[in-house]
Formats: sequence, structure tokens, C-alpha cells
Amino acid sequence: MEDRDQTLLLLDLDGTLIDTPHYQAWDYAARQFGVDDLSYAEYVAYIAGRPRLEGASRLIELKRNCRRVDTRRPQDSWVLAESKQAEFLRLSEDTRLFDDALRLLHRLETSQLRVRFYTASENAARLFTTALRRSGKSLCPQQSVVQQQEGQTRGELFLQLAGESAAAAVTLVDDAPHAVDAACAIGLSAYQIRRSPFQPPPTHSGARILPSLDCIPVPINVTVGGLK
Repeated sequence: MEDRDQTLLLLDLDGTLIDTPHYQAWDYAARQFGVDDLSYAEYVAYIAGRPRLEGASRLIELKRNCRRVDTRRPQDSWVLAESKQAEFLRLSEDTRLFDDALRLLHRLETSQLRVRFYTASENAARLFTTALRRSGKSLCPQQSVVQQQEGQTRGELFLQLAGESAAAAVTLVDDAPHAVDAACAIGLSAYQIRRSPFQPPPTHSGARILPSLDCIPVPINVTVGGLK
């Protein structure tokens, strides 16, 4: 059983640690369906951080009044998801770590803090590993990337990641507001890394916002340096 008094840090990959072109790929795929007004704010609120097929379904539902989008054709979600994936793979070869993510990972290297990385993306683990290698870094033996499974909710994923740790000993950082809300709902200390003013904030009263990963002290406490 894990030490319930030892803080566990859960870190999202896409948009939190690595600068991946998901929005650009979704925007491209949406345009193939005649949707030319997918804003970044809509992407973050409805699509970001979700499994690809779910993201496609949500985009189609969001733009159901578009003349080329038909919510009665579930196969359109699959076509849209595949179009997004092909464009994402084309754009993602130069994926890099954010500068503040690189600094955080450097500070974590010499700490005893337990860290788990997670993602809803099938590609994020590979891109993360590649970005680490470009920066001269690698995952520690006790670290790993956990991918959200098909049909698994964000809350279920976070409970899986937390394991036997007490909720009060778990701190989560994610750029997607719905993920932060899901973490707060199960009692975790959750923070949104807000890299753009266009990102909608979380709605849960317990959620907090970080302007940079540099705000996370190592070792960490459950209030992240007292930020409110």
C-alpha cells in the first residue's frame, strides 16, 4: 500500500507539458466538414483532453447547424476523427516541451516526489518521450504515462491514478477546465495551467488557476505554495 502522507503529483501531457498541435488539427478537420469557425475557446471547452472519437462527436454536436454536419450519421464522427489524426501526425513531428515544463521536470529529477503522467491521446506518450529525448531527459524508472481508456471517465482515470493515496495528498495539474472540475469533484487538489486568456476557467469552486508551472514548488504541498 502506498504512503498516504506522501504527496502525489498528477500531470497532464497535452497542453500542460507538451505543446501539441491538437487545436490546429481539429480546426483543419472541421474545415473539411465545412465548419470554418471552430474557435480556440470552443476547442478547449468541448474537445481538449478528450479521446479522439469523443472529441469528434462533441464537435459535430456543437456545430450541428452547419450545413455539412449531420448528427444523425455516427460514421461522420469516425471520418472526422481520422481526418484530425492524419493532420495531427503531420504537424506533430516537431512537438516540444513548454519551457516551464522543462524547468519543472528538471526540478522533479532530484526530488522524492511521486509523479504520474496521464493523457487521453494515443500519441502523447510517444511525443512526450521524443520531446524528452530532444531535451536530453528521460522518464525515471518509477515514472510512467497512463492513457485514459475507451469508455473511462476523467474521474475514473484520476481515481485509478491516485490509487491508495488519500485525496488530500494528491495534486493534479491540467490545462482542460473539464478535467480540473472532474478532479475537484472527487476531492483532489486541482489546478488549471492557463496558457491562454481564451481558455475558459474551471467552474468548480475548489479549482485554482496557475499562470505557469514555475508556480509549482518542489517538494509540493497541497496548496501549491498557497496560491488561491
